[in-house]
Amino acid sequence: MILEALAIGYRYEDGTQALDNVSLTIAPSQKLVVVGANGAGKSSLLALLNGSFKPSAGEVRLNGKPVGYDRKGLTLLRSNVGLVLQDPDDQLFAASVFEDVSFGPLNLGLSVEEARKRVMHALEVMEISDLSHRPTHLLSFGQRKRVAIAGILAMSPSVLLLDEPTAGLDPKGVEDLTKTLDDLAKHDVAVVVATHDMDVAYTLADRVAVFSRGKVVMQGVPEEVFGDARFCERSGLRLPIVYQISAGLRDLGLIAGAEGCPRSVDELLTRVSAARSARIESR
Repeated sequence: MILEALAIGYRYEDGTQALDNVSLTIAPSQKLVVVGANGAGKSSLLALLNGSFKPSAGEVRLNGKPVGYDRKGLTLLRSNVGLVLQDPDDQLFAASVFEDVSFGPLNLGLSVEEARKRVMHALEVMEISDLSHRPTHLLSFGQRKRVAIAGILAMSPSVLLLDEPTAGLDPKGVEDLTKTLDDLAKHDVAVVVATHDMDVAYTLADRVAVFSRGKVVMQGVPEEVFGDARFCERSGLRLPIVYQISAGLRDLGLIAGAEGCPRSVDELLTRVSAARSARIESR
């Protein structure tokens, strides 16, 4: 495992228990989606995994070793584990896109040439190379989101943490970002997304962890978690729309059930079309 949380707990200064005995593991190329209602503890978890917070109980491990909270330990952690905040304006501060994305690599002590290579690659991955010299304050919200992610990717992390990455995006922006995160996982970046967008969670996740009141109440593969009759009661969330439709069609025998439920609208339509063709051929 690249990153592990072992029985971690965290209390805010006012005594509020944000996390209680939380254990999670993150493997290479894995897409872990953490779901839960507002206030469930998702953002606190990401801050602990990134070293922004220090657990009051338990420990975080990077590549099997406990994280140190001195300057050296935190530098090592943050060079491997990047955090993208919900509001991109909390991360963007340079005058231009190129300058902003350059900040992290240059802070790692890389040469100007190596930093430039990383920046150009990150901009290309996020499909914003054409914005490299644009002032950050003239970007749309979705563009600023992509610049914020590019700034973390330019540091070549092993794990990318994202807090509500699709919040504020239009449907096309959500679709594009989901595809980008899926592609990153295929190129050996572990992706951890905290969200209450159930449709994004279902489309993206390899594994799902359900948070409620600072605890992990369920975790497993998406069909296992969303197929649990107690999901809505325990999470305070609704089921993903595609899952609800797919499960209904499967139960009615209108699509084959052996392959599990479709994970996206496109997959659902393909399966419905295939089932329709099979019925016509059998007549």
